[in-house]
Amino acid sequence: MNPPRPTPAEERDRLDRLRELFVLDSAPEPLFDRLARQAAALCGAPIALLSLVDEERQWFKANVGLAGVQQTPRDQAFCAWTITGDAIFEVTDAAADPRFADNPLVTGAPNIRWYAGAPLRLEGGARVGSLCVIDRQPRRLSADQTRALRELAAVASDALAMRRDLIAKTLAARSSYEQELRRAEARYRAIVEDQAEMVSLARADGTLVYVNPAYARHFGRTPQAMIGTSLFDHVEPQDRETVRALLGEIVRTGAVHTSENRMTAADGSQRWVAWTNSVHLDTGLEETRGGAAPAGRSAADASDAPGHGLAGQRLLHSVGRDITERRRAEQQVVDSERFLRQLADSLPLRIAYLDRQRRYRFVNQELLRRFGRDSTEVIGRTRAELLSAADDAAVAERARAVLAGIPQQFEFEERVNGEVRRFENRLVPDRSASGEVRGFFVAGIDTTDRSIAEKALRELAAIFENTTDYVVQTDWAGRLLYLNPSARRALGFATDEPIGQRNFSEFNTSATNQLFAAVIVPAVKRGEVWVGQTTVYLANRREVAVSHMVIGHRDAQGRVERYSAVMRDVSAAVEAQQEILRQSATLRSVADAIPATVAVTDTAGRYRFVNRAFEQQLGMPRERILGRGVREVLGEAEFERRRPWIERARAGEPVSFEIAYTEPAGERHLAISYIPLRVEQGQVEGMVVVAQDISSHRREASRLRQLAQHDPLTGLLNRAGFEQALDRMQQDSGGAEMAALYIDLDHFKPVNDRHGHAVGDQVLQIFGRRLLNLVRPTDAVARLGGDEFAIALGGVREIANAEVVADKVLSAAKAPFHVGPLLLQIGASLGVAHNARPQADWQGLLGRADARLLQAKAAGRGRRASDPG
Repeated sequence: MNPPRPTPAEERDRLDRLRELFVLDSAPEPLFDRLARQAAALCGAPIALLSLVDEERQWFKANVGLAGVQQTPRDQAFCAWTITGDAIFEVTDAAADPRFADNPLVTGAPNIRWYAGAPLRLEGGARVGSLCVIDRQPRRLSADQTRALRELAAVASDALAMRRDLIAKTLAARSSYEQELRRAEARYRAIVEDQAEMVSLARADGTLVYVNPAYARHFGRTPQAMIGTSLFDHVEPQDRETVRALLGEIVRTGAVHTSENRMTAADGSQRWVAWTNSVHLDTGLEETRGGAAPAGRSAADASDAPGHGLAGQRLLHSVGRDITERRRAEQQVVDSERFLRQLADSLPLRIAYLDRQRRYRFVNQELLRRFGRDSTEVIGRTRAELLSAADDAAVAERARAVLAGIPQQFEFEERVNGEVRRFENRLVPDRSASGEVRGFFVAGIDTTDRSIAEKALRELAAIFENTTDYVVQTDWAGRLLYLNPSARRALGFATDEPIGQRNFSEFNTSATNQLFAAVIVPAVKRGEVWVGQTTVYLANRREVAVSHMVIGHRDAQGRVERYSAVMRDVSAAVEAQQEILRQSATLRSVADAIPATVAVTDTAGRYRFVNRAFEQQLGMPRERILGRGVREVLGEAEFERRRPWIERARAGEPVSFEIAYTEPAGERHLAISYIPLRVEQGQVEGMVVVAQDISSHRREASRLRQLAQHDPLTGLLNRAGFEQALDRMQQDSGGAEMAALYIDLDHFKPVNDRHGHAVGDQVLQIFGRRLLNLVRPTDAVARLGGDEFAIALGGVREIANAEVVADKVLSAAKAPFHVGPLLLQIGASLGVAHNARPQADWQGLLGRADARLLQAKAAGRGRRASDPG
């Protein structure tokens, strides 16, 4: 039940003031209708009412959007609550408000969900009704709309008072018409001349015949000085023709118009002014359409007034308000919204706002790309509607929690463009001033690369912890910050022994410390990674030779703040160096013996070494190769083909790639590796080229793939090959215009039982060949197992086209099978499915075809069943 209606204080006085207006049950009047239309337009509402509330009802003086309704019971009236106070009364969601949830105007027509009303307040404070706006959707007034509604209500209140005064004057004029008229005019002039709005009367050509003090002050002049001047003189030049055309239309039609234009103020600044313009007929007594004009003169003194001789003319009556600050604020809002939109669209985040029904009210470009739609297709819809699938339980639970006011942060995986990506989402409640959760904000960031980097960092740390190399990190002064386990063991440190007071120089030989000061540190400060060989002291001051790499880590100012070093004990390698030199001849022999081609080039691209396989491949002796450039030996075309990998290797990057050559004997494949060749100081001095003929491997891999994807009995695709073919067809078509036929042979088991599996196998082979002859080369035919077959058709716009093929398949199955002396008769049942919409998946397509096959079998076999057309 609705709560009892509120009753304002001083109800009896309020009703007396209402009756004095003589307005209840009066005919519609253009001025009040116009005010209602303005309220609806400014507030963006489908319904606006100018309502007057008496003892038992609210009656509508003006009605926009509620045709055929003149009044409602006061017990049901929202306006009955509005007149209890001076502030605007707003109900953002009537269905959720206990005061109105059971109101017939909410549960039935006109289905009110949002209401905002400004009280009509007469002088002395009596609130006789309201100017209200209504919508059938929950919402809230903006600050500008609140101010506009309040101002329009004030104008309506003034209009009611003036209307009342006119009626009172008319009634009193029976005994002293002229005297009372002067008094009324004096009162009206006082009202007009004391108000802050700019008021004027002008002839059709723009000549001013009256201005109030506010109008004159705006232009830094007196009212008398402005009489006789043209109102167009004060309009900014760029707006004059527009204003002139508008005023001409008003004079011609007599309609009331509101407009905005720029005016030049007294200080020369440009100001925006909002005008309400109407036509008034000067009768000699200054009576005008809709009320008394700002006059202050009667027929007796008309000859002395500036408007003498205007009786019977149509005068322009204009009321203006300086709205420069409002326009500036509106522009700031527009600029702010544009800035925020550009900011949201430029961020690499998914940003959105959802209401309590989990419908999108804002999405940025990143999220629009996720859905593959524009904003008009996304705004107002739910995630489930956009993805054409119900939200999983976890997503629903997160949404319920944030709408209960609990912020959410979680990670999830999602397939984007065929790749699984990881995202971190944050859901933040949006609370009103009263603490109510109105919706929630969503911010999602792709953390895939970060997760990969964190994993790589963990793996790198694991490498450092487990490597036999010595890994050391120091600060800029050489104080130890980190030793990996191998370094601790080598230096004789316990696992948990503090190292912060030790300096790396303690463990270097004097020669190494001199090398650090003269070469290593300057090189690292230049941004280089130093690699070389030094000597260091391990536990018990045992001197060993190490291969040494030093890296510098810089702070925000570019200064080296830490050093990392990786060392490997190469003492055994140094001792073995002579042995390596002795073995170099052996290695050359080995290189000549291996079937792969091996070559070494210098920094200029000239060959320094080639093995025998390289000579044989090029058909020239090494004497003609060594010293010549790669471009010259390989030829211009082949060099350009390999150039990208050559340049990467010359820059220090090991690269591997494959190249195919078409030759009369068939296609030949080479696997080639370019390995940078570095000297002791780390510079790249050339590269090692290793190439191996992998043609036989490629042929074997192709043969294995063929075996893995084809049925060995029929030669058709097997299930794996069929699914791969469906993947390709879906990528080519986006999932649309694909059809699937799922086929099961009827009466095949008796063939096996009666004639043996060898005969049954021949029947399957014959049927497979028949299927291949029925379809195009671009279609896919598979034996899925046993006597089950499937066909995938691409480019099928209508299911009827697929059904034509299906009927041919049924005919092929019914045709006799000649196997040796046997003439066998079987048949087939068949299911047909078709994808007409983009992004449809082939798994669902194949599943529907299988389901249709079961329908066909249930209907009696030897027939087909299809998706609805």
